[in-house]
Amino acid sequence: MNRIIAAALLGGLLATPALALDPKIEQAVKTFSAVESDPAKIQAYCEMGKTMEEVGDDEKKLEAADGKIDGYFKTLGPDFETAWNSGENLKEDSAEAKALSDALDKLDAKCGGDAPDDGKKE
Repeated sequence: MNRIIAAALLGGLLATPALALDPKIEQAVKTFSAVESDPAKIQAYCEMGKTMEEVGDDEKKLEAADGKIDGYFKTLGPDFETAWNSGENLKEDSAEAKALSDALDKLDAKCGGDAPDDGKKE
Protein backbone atom coordinates (compact mmCIF):
# COMPACT_ATOMS: atom_id res chain seq x y z
CA MET A 1 0.00 0.00 0.00
CA ASN A 2 2.83 2.42 0.84
CA ARG A 3 4.44 1.72 -2.54
CA ILE A 4 1.22 2.67 -4.31
CA ILE A 5 1.03 5.97 -2.45
CA ALA A 6 4.73 6.65 -3.06
CA ALA A 7 4.34 5.86 -6.77
CA ALA A 8 1.33 8.17 -7.03
CA LEU A 9 3.20 11.00 -5.32
CA LEU A 10 6.28 10.50 -7.49
CA GLY A 11 4.12 10.44 -10.62
CA GLY A 12 2.51 13.71 -9.54
CA LEU A 13 5.87 15.33 -8.94
CA LEU A 14 7.24 14.20 -12.28
CA ALA A 15 4.14 15.38 -14.13
CA THR A 16 4.21 18.89 -12.67
CA PRO A 17 7.01 20.28 -14.89
CA ALA A 18 5.18 19.03 -17.98
CA LEU A 19 2.13 21.09 -16.99
CA ALA A 20 4.06 24.35 -16.59
CA LEU A 21 3.78 26.74 -19.50
CA ASP A 22 6.64 28.64 -21.03
CA PRO A 23 6.94 31.94 -19.07
CA LYS A 24 6.54 33.89 -22.32
CA ILE A 25 3.20 32.16 -22.93
CA GLU A 26 2.09 32.63 -19.33
CA GLN A 27 2.75 36.36 -19.72
CA ALA A 28 0.82 36.43 -22.99
CA VAL A 29 -2.19 34.80 -21.31
CA LYS A 30 -2.01 37.37 -18.48
CA THR A 31 -1.82 40.18 -21.04
CA PHE A 32 -4.89 38.91 -22.89
CA SER A 33 -6.75 38.55 -19.60
CA ALA A 34 -5.89 42.13 -18.65
CA VAL A 35 -7.44 43.38 -21.89
CA GLU A 36 -10.75 41.81 -20.86
CA SER A 37 -11.19 44.38 -18.09
CA ASP A 38 -10.59 47.48 -20.26
CA PRO A 39 -13.60 48.50 -22.38
CA ALA A 40 -11.51 50.65 -24.74
CA LYS A 41 -9.10 47.80 -25.38
CA ILE A 42 -11.96 45.32 -25.88
CA GLN A 43 -13.42 47.65 -28.49
CA ALA A 44 -10.05 47.99 -30.24
CA TYR A 45 -9.54 44.20 -30.14
CA CYS A 46 -12.98 43.52 -31.60
CA GLU A 47 -12.55 46.13 -34.33
CA MET A 48 -9.10 44.76 -35.14
CA GLY A 49 -10.58 41.28 -35.43
CA LYS A 50 -13.31 42.48 -37.78
CA THR A 51 -10.74 44.27 -39.91
CA MET A 52 -8.51 41.20 -40.05
CA GLU A 53 -11.48 39.04 -40.96
CA GLU A 54 -12.42 41.41 -43.79
CA VAL A 55 -8.83 41.39 -45.06
CA GLY A 56 -8.53 37.61 -45.00
CA ASP A 57 -5.63 36.44 -47.18
CA ASP A 58 -5.92 39.29 -49.69
CA GLU A 59 -2.52 41.03 -49.86
CA LYS A 60 -3.93 44.23 -51.37
CA LYS A 61 -6.53 44.54 -48.63
CA LEU A 62 -3.84 43.83 -46.03
CA GLU A 63 -1.66 46.62 -47.37
CA ALA A 64 -4.63 49.00 -47.34
CA ALA A 65 -5.58 48.06 -43.76
CA ASP A 66 -2.03 47.88 -42.38
CA GLY A 67 -2.09 51.34 -40.81
CA LYS A 68 -5.49 50.71 -39.30
CA ILE A 69 -4.35 47.40 -37.78
CA ASP A 70 -1.19 49.07 -36.46
CA GLY A 71 -3.42 51.66 -34.79
CA TYR A 72 -5.33 48.91 -33.00
CA PHE A 73 -2.07 47.38 -31.80
CA LYS A 74 -0.99 50.80 -30.49
CA THR A 75 -4.27 51.11 -28.59
CA LEU A 76 -3.84 47.60 -27.20
CA GLY A 77 -0.24 48.32 -26.21
CA PRO A 78 3.20 46.85 -26.82
CA ASP A 79 2.60 44.03 -24.34
CA PHE A 80 -0.43 42.94 -26.35
CA GLU A 81 1.50 42.90 -29.61
CA THR A 82 4.26 40.84 -27.97
CA ALA A 83 1.62 38.46 -26.60
CA TRP A 84 -0.08 38.25 -30.00
CA ASN A 85 3.18 37.28 -31.68
CA SER A 86 4.19 34.80 -28.98
CA GLY A 87 2.25 31.98 -30.62
CA GLU A 88 3.93 32.17 -34.02
CA ASN A 89 6.11 29.08 -33.69
CA LEU A 90 3.98 26.94 -31.40
CA LYS A 91 2.85 23.45 -32.32
CA GLU A 92 -0.91 23.47 -32.78
CA ASP A 93 -1.56 20.70 -30.28
CA SER A 94 0.79 21.99 -27.56
CA ALA A 95 -0.34 23.11 -24.11
CA GLU A 96 1.00 26.59 -24.92
CA ALA A 97 -1.07 26.86 -28.11
CA LYS A 98 -4.16 25.70 -26.23
CA ALA A 99 -3.56 28.24 -23.44
CA LEU A 100 -3.22 31.08 -25.96
CA SER A 101 -6.26 29.91 -27.88
CA ASP A 102 -8.34 29.72 -24.70
CA ALA A 103 -7.26 33.23 -23.66
CA LEU A 104 -8.14 34.60 -27.11
CA ASP A 105 -11.46 32.76 -27.04
CA LYS A 106 -12.31 34.66 -23.85
CA LEU A 107 -11.51 37.93 -25.62
CA ASP A 108 -13.50 36.86 -28.66
CA ALA A 109 -16.50 36.21 -26.43
CA LYS A 110 -16.41 39.88 -25.42
CA CYS A 111 -16.93 40.81 -29.07
CA GLY A 112 -20.47 39.44 -29.06
CA GLY A 113 -20.65 36.88 -31.80
CA ASP A 114 -18.29 38.42 -34.33
CA ALA A 115 -15.21 36.71 -32.96
CA PRO A 116 -12.02 37.63 -34.77
CA ASP A 117 -10.10 34.91 -36.53
CA ASP A 118 -6.50 35.30 -35.42
CA GLY A 119 -5.23 32.47 -37.58
CA LYS A 120 -3.73 30.73 -34.56
CA LYS A 121 -6.66 28.67 -33.37
CA GLU A 122 -7.61 25.14 -34.36
